Amino acid sequence: MAGIGPIFTNKQDILKRASYRTSLTAPKSELEIFCSLCVGRVFFNRQSQKMYFVDSPALSVTEIIMRVFKGLRQKPDIRQLYMDVHGLINAAFCITLSPAQKKALLVALNLNGIKIDTD
Repeated sequence: MAGIGPIFTNKQDILKRASYRTSLTAPKSELEIFCSLCVGRVFFNRQSQKMYFVDSPALSVTEIIMRVFKGLRQKPDIRQLYMDVHGLINAAFCITLSPAQKKALLVALNLNGIKIDTD
């Protein structure tokens, strides 16, 4: 019987699985970034200052972002990216960060066990 494999609902299992994935190097497009992401792993593009991520009910990067930005007394501008030109198939999320936001958020993600890939 074929399938996508086990669906993890435990945060520790998700983070363990994310640590096994190889790091993304020199992606050519946002779609390539999305295809290489998994729950528990984010990609930060230093040149554009954009961070890409996916969420799951067991581990929500969006919730971490919301808590960090609440502490900074700012509102995050999280964009939904799509795999198709019609905007029907959801892909990853993307947020552009200022230097201060980047420092605070990357520390918070690291403290939560989320793996951070950069180019």
